[in-house]
Amino acid sequence: MCGILGAVGPALPAMDETVLQSLAHRGPDGRGLVRLQGPDGRPALLGHTRLAIQDLSPAGAQPMASRDGHWWLVFNGEIYNHLDLRRELQAQGVTDWRGHSDTETLVEAIAHWGLAATLPRLNGMFAFAAWHGPSGDLHLARDRHGIKPLYLAQRDGGLVFGSELRALKALGALAPHPGAPDAQALAAYLTLLFVPAPLCLHAGVRRVGPGEWLSLPGQGGPALSSRFVLGDAAPPFAGTREEALARYETLLRQAVKRQLLADTPVALLLSGGIDSALLAAMARDEGHPLPCLSIGFGAEFPECELADARHTAATLGLPIEELRTSAAELLALLPRVCADVEEPLGTPSVLPMSLLMQAARRRAPVVLTGQGSDEPWGGYRKFQAELMFGVAPWPALWGAAAALAVPLGGRGRAGGLARALRGLSHSEVARRWLEASAPIAAAQRQRLGGATQAGAEAQLLALAQAWLARDDARARGDVERWLQLDLRLNLADNLLLYGDKISMAHSVEARVPMLDHALMDFVESLPRDWRLGWRRGKILHKALAERYLPAAIVHRPKKGFRIPFGRWIREDWRPHVEAVLLDAGAPHFQVLERATVQQLWRQHLAGQDRERELFALLSLAHWWAAAS
Repeated sequence: MCGILGAVGPALPAMDETVLQSLAHRGPDGRGLVRLQGPDGRPALLGHTRLAIQDLSPAGAQPMASRDGHWWLVFNGEIYNHLDLRRELQAQGVTDWRGHSDTETLVEAIAHWGLAATLPRLNGMFAFAAWHGPSGDLHLARDRHGIKPLYLAQRDGGLVFGSELRALKALGALAPHPGAPDAQALAAYLTLLFVPAPLCLHAGVRRVGPGEWLSLPGQGGPALSSRFVLGDAAPPFAGTREEALARYETLLRQAVKRQLLADTPVALLLSGGIDSALLAAMARDEGHPLPCLSIGFGAEFPECELADARHTAATLGLPIEELRTSAAELLALLPRVCADVEEPLGTPSVLPMSLLMQAARRRAPVVLTGQGSDEPWGGYRKFQAELMFGVAPWPALWGAAAALAVPLGGRGRAGGLARALRGLSHSEVARRWLEASAPIAAAQRQRLGGATQAGAEAQLLALAQAWLARDDARARGDVERWLQLDLRLNLADNLLLYGDKISMAHSVEARVPMLDHALMDFVESLPRDWRLGWRRGKILHKALAERYLPAAIVHRPKKGFRIPFGRWIREDWRPHVEAVLLDAGAPHFQVLERATVQQLWRQHLAGQDRERELFALLSLAHWWAAAS
């Protein structure tokens, strides 16, 4: 895992390795910077900070050139099937290897096969920039699930890119105080509580999307072309349920084995759920009894998973380090976490995750996590709404029910029901997904954002429909298409984004075996009824878990790595929330309507569950104050 940055342009300013200090946390083990020149004299700059995981020798250092000198690469991530690719390259005559890093495999694959043929072959998490010397072309690519982020900004006929926004700032492409956010991105944030690619709250910046490949030609103008390389959709699985279960077991075991590959120690983040427990069991069976880490708040909080994680570790015979935190500790941590993530997010679990990663760094620079199974397997309650629509596709009836549910507001499960009913009142799958994913109802978020919200729904629908129109999504039913929207949008630019930023802030590489490409292709080929059903999710996934874990672990009630934020902001955090979020002079009220923020706050104090919305707004307030 590493940090990358760079630029191409007609007149790059003089820069030295001090710009790499902006990404030192992502790569404390080494750094490198090269200045290159295209055939027309246009300069290019490539920079890299290294967290050494594979091939700790200088042979794995970057920026790295191909043997023929035609390609230069800066790469962040891991290519888990790089040994298979290397064997394939060797069979085709590429034999003069300098080391055993996946970076070298990748740059030689690009030199030998070209980018178009290499990208679909990659199984891993990555964001990289590849510069082609003979043409001066720059290429940027991000893995198909968006596990690794990549930002860019165009300016003066050129382009600047980096793993994080602070890298763009170091390269002079981002103002020290950007001020008001991008209006379209803010509207998306107030709707979904995260910002999907290609949008970014910093005006003039965009994200590379999951599976996207961007190219800037070295000659012939500044046009930036975009295409997606996700691979073809796997044909529908035609075997029996038992055959599917056996195949799933084989693929998941292979994914775990691949992602244990490291020249450094590996640990596991263990929750009380089945996903991390299953990974722990499989890793142990591969001869890797991983040390586990878990975090909680005390038995008096129903969100606390420490007892469950302790039971799982004892059952599997694994060592576990238990961390305990408090409202006061996480409140003190909030400014640091907001700075580490760089963008506001609506997920309070980012706070304890920071403490987990800090502890992980003392044990191992690599951790496995169970993230990424709920989206493809239908593990969230909101996916049940699409099943309901399949049985009763009557938008008018659901619309009437949604109107009756308005008084439910955000009260726990009742709030989820209200969102589901809002979604069911629409005939298009993209609209149903959008409304069921939006914690704040349309009328209230319109008041909250005012003019900023104009066109927000149309913009997000266009983005969702663009994903649904892709070749690898067209053949799927509406339920499967909804799962894919959550996978490509919510998972990529919300949960995985904060996972990357927080882990790398502590120089830790977080791996997600559940999102192995071969594994995911198989899961998405399965019949819907083997993935989720009425009041059931993760069906085949749980059936496999029962082969490795006791039923008491497999069928525990889902807690979902939550913190008691809703309770804390009524108590310990209340003075801070009122001082930061509700301050009449705060810069975020340049755009947000204060009366609506106050309404959400009063609703929460009265017993409605508005913790997600309030954390998102508090996060936005911290970000905006720091950026102003």
